[in-house]
Amino acid sequence: MLKTHKTTIAWIVGALASVAVSSTTLATDPAPEIDTILPGDARLSLPDFDAYEVEYTSAFGRFINQVRPFQSDDGAKISVINLIHMPQGVIVDHRTIDRASLRMETFISPYFAWGQEHVTGRMDANGYDWVRTPLDGSEIIRIRGEWDTQGVFDGLGFSPTFAAFMPMEVGTRFQIPRDQARADGTLNAVMIEMEIIGREVLQLESGVRCECWVIEETDTQGATHRYWIGREAPFLFRRHRDIGGPRDFVSEVLSYRPL
Repeated sequence: MLKTHKTTIAWIVGALASVAVSSTTLATDPAPEIDTILPGDARLSLPDFDAYEVEYTSAFGRFINQVRPFQSDDGAKISVINLIHMPQGVIVDHRTIDRASLRMETFISPYFAWGQEHVTGRMDANGYDWVRTPLDGSEIIRIRGEWDTQGVFDGLGFSPTFAAFMPMEVGTRFQIPRDQARADGTLNAVMIEMEIIGREVLQLESGVRCECWVIEETDTQGATHRYWIGREAPFLFRRHRDIGGPRDFVSEVLSYRPL
C-alpha cells in the first residue's frame, strides 16, 4: 500500500513539473510577427472594377457610398463619395485614392477632431497639407507636416482598399498607416493592427452574398472593429464598429448597383 502511495505521489510531482515546463515554454515563445504594409507595397493587388453605388445601414438609418475609378493626368485614381443622412441634413465626404499605391491623396469632409470644422486636404508619400475651416466662422487654419510611412491608407473602410490586401491566410497579422489627429491641431501617421480571423459565407437580408475574409482591427484607442471583405464590388459587405464599446454598431449592405 505504501509503495502505491509513493508511486502516485511521484506521478503527481512529475505531472506538475511537466506543466511548469510547458508553461515556461509558452511564456517565452515569441509573439507572432506583425507584418507592415505601406501604400505602394508590391503585394497589394486590387481587382479591376466598374463604378458602383452601395447603400449601407448607419446609426441614423442609412448612407450612400459611391465608388468610381477614373483617369487623371498623373495616373489612375479612385473616387469615394459618402452621402451620410443625418437628422440635421446630409454630410458629404469625398476622398480620392491613388489606384496603384492605394495611398489616400485628397480628403474633403466635415471633421470634428478639433471642433466643428470642414477640411480640404492633400496627402502624398511625404506628408500632408490640410486647410481647416471652422464652421463657426473663426479664422481658417492651414496645417502641414511630414510622415515616414509613404503616405496613409483611407481610414473609413468603405472603399476597395481592404480588398487589395487579400488573399491572406487566416491568422495573418499586419499593420497599416492611417492619419490621426493630434491634440496640438496637427496630424500623425499611426500604425493600426489588423488580423485575418476567418472566412465566412455572408448572406445578407438584402440578398447580397459574399465569400468574405473577416478582418479584425485594433485601433490606437484599443477599440475593436471587424470587416467582412470580398474581392468583388462592393468589397466591404459588413462592418462591426467598436465591438462591445460605447459606439458599437453593425453597418451592412442594404442595396448595391453598378453606376
